[in-house]
Amino acid sequence: MGATYPAIEAHGLIGDLQTAALISADGAVDWFCAPRFDSPSVFGALLDHDKGGLFRLTPDGVDYTSKQLYLPGTRLRKTSPSGCTSSSRPVSRSATSRRRSVISR
Repeated sequence: MGATYPAIEAHGLIGDLQTAALISADGAVDWFCAPRFDSPSVFGALLDHDKGGLFRLTPDGVDYTSKQLYLPGTRLRKTSPSGCTSSSRPVSRSATSRRRSVISR
């Protein structure tokens, strides 16, 4: 087990009142169960890097660091890469109602 696991406090939580995902500081989805909290995990790298699976969107071929924060007064979590020329900043939204949304832009 050569990979190190990020501490649980290094993750942010996003969800829609039916399920939730844990997003690591580098923007990877390390834990996600769908379509409900009690469903089997789709991504489980939080527990097993080799077999758990994850989703990560990163700049290709460049060294970078990233920072995440909840935007003040909102439930929006923003990931900002630095050290690259990318202007993309993924923003994850937690739902405020039972209405389901698949993609938030």
